Amino acid sequence: MLHANKNQTTIENQRQSVLLTNICDDLSKKSYSVQRNALPKTLLNLLFDHVKCENNTPYHSAGIGRSADFHQNQNIRNDKIAWIDDDTPTNHQWISWMETLRMEINRKLYLGLTSLESHYARFDKGGFYQKHLDAFSGANNRKVSLVLFLNEFWKVADHGELKLYLGPEPQEECLISPELGTMVIFMSTEAPHEVLKTNSIRNSIAGWYQ
Repeated sequence: MLHANKNQTTIENQRQSVLLTNICDDLSKKSYSVQRNALPKTLLNLLFDHVKCENNTPYHSAGIGRSADFHQNQNIRNDKIAWIDDDTPTNHQWISWMETLRMEINRKLYLGLTSLESHYARFDKGGFYQKHLDAFSGANNRKVSLVLFLNEFWKVADHGELKLYLGPEPQEECLISPELGTMVIFMSTEAPHEVLKTNSIRNSIAGWYQ
């Protein structure tokens, strides 16, 4: 059994190495990357179980802007969020994974990413987030964004897709279904995006590197 577990660990490490390389290659060539089953299965299951139990996550209404410009506008976004701190074993593993990705992006793309932040996001039925950029106006602080979807048995009729707008006008549109385990990584200053109106509860993690 010990030998089998060691082999499984080796296989997963190799898979993660290929995944990180693919993400960096995609960001270099087209400014975004979509990866199915990105996380190790054990970590994905922990995060999925975490969001299933609402008592684990102290959600509050999300806003837009920052500092003195921060305000809430339900006509622009109506999701709820909970910032992720390194205060539980599950959150610790997630932050460790994000840190591994940060170091790999810096090693291969020389972006000089120095910090990270992320939060759980919950869109109730009817939830949406209008088209926006993650980088704040006048401040080139967020450089790389990512979204991890945590929705099991998602159906086409549930909608709630993430829509990326790519390249110069007229922009190419990339529509991504928020299925469990799918991760989207993109350059924060280059990819406007929106969350289309969802017909079911939609859970995810959103994160940024600065």
